[in-house]
Amino acid sequence: MAVKIMTDSSADLPQKWVREYDITIVPLNVHLGEEIFKDGLEIWSDEFYNHLRFEAVLPNTSEASSDEFLKIYQDIASPEDTIIGIFISQKLSRTIDSATSGAKMLKNGPRVEIIDSEYVSMALGLIVIKAARMAKTNATPTEIIDAIHDWQKKIAIYFTLGSLESLYRTDRIGKASTMLGSLLNIKPILSIESGVVVPAEKAHGNFQKVAAIMVEKLVQQFGKTPLMVCVLHTEIPEVAQILQRTAEENLNIAESYPSIVGPIVGTHAGPNTVGIVAIPL
Repeated sequence: MAVKIMTDSSADLPQKWVREYDITIVPLNVHLGEEIFKDGLEIWSDEFYNHLRFEAVLPNTSEASSDEFLKIYQDIASPEDTIIGIFISQKLSRTIDSATSGAKMLKNGPRVEIIDSEYVSMALGLIVIKAARMAKTNATPTEIIDAIHDWQKKIAIYFTLGSLESLYRTDRIGKASTMLGSLLNIKPILSIESGVVVPAEKAHGNFQKVAAIMVEKLVQQFGKTPLMVCVLHTEIPEVAQILQRTAEENLNIAESYPSIVGPIVGTHAGPNTVGIVAIPL
């Protein structure tokens, strides 16, 4: 009676950790014009960001189908097992709808528990890693699910974008916020609350100032608590290093999980995005 941990490719989990923690990833879809690619199977971050730099066709995304979920459920677990699926915020994607429909189609299959993480990218990813660790200790499904709900209350994510246009174009933020940031040359610092992208702070000046504000907000929340921390970025490592150094100087980082934002989140965040996620160890 094993517990299998599943998530979707918006979690931006590097393959090293997927293999280490035996996590199943459901690939979401990236649309480039008339072509559709499976994230992490048919298109990868480097190809995707090259497309953003050099191609005029803007990308979009969609969830996996219920049939795809059904097949994965059947492939990864025996009837006596439990699958815990932890997915992208339901307010940002219809992935949970497909996951739920696929579970209802199971006949004599494993028990499937579906959880709305209320997050995306490595905010989702760190929750998934912690759940997978618990599964390896033979924790019960109920114990893991209760822990996930507790972690959701404690995790924090802050990020800033090169432009708000991608979020506006894909209906993840209002037009007024987009115009305000552009007109005033403000660097909005964003967060995720109750499953949606929200403004957290406004910053002026260079990225060192932005990084200092993001890290200070984490210091205010966590103090010297030992943390799992992820600095994530859309292939701008030199900027991410500034944020990483600032975090290391001010936070009690017990474990560090750097990550490149994948095509799903990158479609909506756009290029030149960098952020930080933290959760108590």
